[in-house]
Amino acid sequence: MAHPKKLTVAIPDAQISDLKSRLSQTRWPDQLEGVGWEYGSELSYVKELADYWQNTFDWKKAEASLNSFANYEMRVNGIELHFIHERSSDPDAIPILLSHGWPGSVFEFHKIIRKLTAPGANGAKKQAFHVVAPSLPGYGFSSAPTKPGFGVNEIARTFDELMVALGYTSYVAQGGDWGSAITTVLGALYSDHCKAIHINLCFAPPSLINPWHLAQMANASLPVANWFPLFISFQEMAWLKTSKEFQARETGYSKIQGTKPQTLGYALNDSPVGLMAWIVEKFRTWSDCNGDVESRFTKDELLTNVSLYWFNQNITSSTRLYYETMGPFAKKSFHRGPVKVPTAVACFPKELFCSPKAWAASLYNLKQWSKFPSGGHFAALEEPDALAEDIQKFFAKYH
Repeated sequence: MAHPKKLTVAIPDAQISDLKSRLSQTRWPDQLEGVGWEYGSELSYVKELADYWQNTFDWKKAEASLNSFANYEMRVNGIELHFIHERSSDPDAIPILLSHGWPGSVFEFHKIIRKLTAPGANGAKKQAFHVVAPSLPGYGFSSAPTKPGFGVNEIARTFDELMVALGYTSYVAQGGDWGSAITTVLGALYSDHCKAIHINLCFAPPSLINPWHLAQMANASLPVANWFPLFISFQEMAWLKTSKEFQARETGYSKIQGTKPQTLGYALNDSPVGLMAWIVEKFRTWSDCNGDVESRFTKDELLTNVSLYWFNQNITSSTRLYYETMGPFAKKSFHRGPVKVPTAVACFPKELFCSPKAWAASLYNLKQWSKFPSGGHFAALEEPDALAEDIQKFFAKYH
């Protein structure tokens, strides 16, 4: 096993100049009169954000923020893996692995890393952690897999090997989006090392006493009295209806990425505005922003995340994870079995999916189920205090 090497984020000035030149030469699409975001990313806002990216956004400032953390790289399972590794000074700190998803990056965790490494700095003693936050293979500063079939299982294996190589033979894990799937596999297949998990996206199938046909009843015209046996709450039934609507209206991106990621890649890898519009639309739709994306994320935060995809030219490799998980390799690339390690689920109201608690309990060894009044898919960015406290509360008991 190779040893970790210190990594300093340093994008050459020539690449920054090339980005600005490309932004200045954008060919803008037309847009229908009187429409907003219902057709996709809205033209006037995309122009505003592109102008900010070209003329105001300071990548060097973003770079300094990333370099304020201890960044490393190490070859693991055939991947040149980038990761942040911040150790706590607390003698009772627990090693924790944080896994991000798409269209995010390791930057998602910049607000919570120090909340986890030094939680007692502002008052009462809370559980502290040694934080390891890798860029997924094919994301950020991590190299991409070179052969088909490198799915969630292989990422989990890679991350477990990383933790063991760092000397953490006993650790806990947390994640959302793809990070939730990776964390689930860690808890299921690597429980010798991963002792407990916390996820903020829960997608669990129904148990035998909660058959999937109940999901269809949410849209049925049957009288309530005929919904028998009713093993889930009316609130959960409402969620199932919302989830079905989301599947119908908001999953076109995953169908493309899960079937033709290479074709999509030619456009997004060549056009910074195309890349930005593709990603930022998801931050608006999937967050608890009521249509105003900048009520949750600053322009600088949005563009730091997009820039990581642009400068590293890994939008194509990032979207291939959908193909590896949904395509011909699906059965071997994503373990869907039961998770016996203690599990916590954090439910934010604007999350894309949150399976009913009873379903989650049939798949996971569910020990903590937390519901929050606000927040969406990007919990570490949207609600860093709430997420950090939920992580601390759970792992203080189960690790």
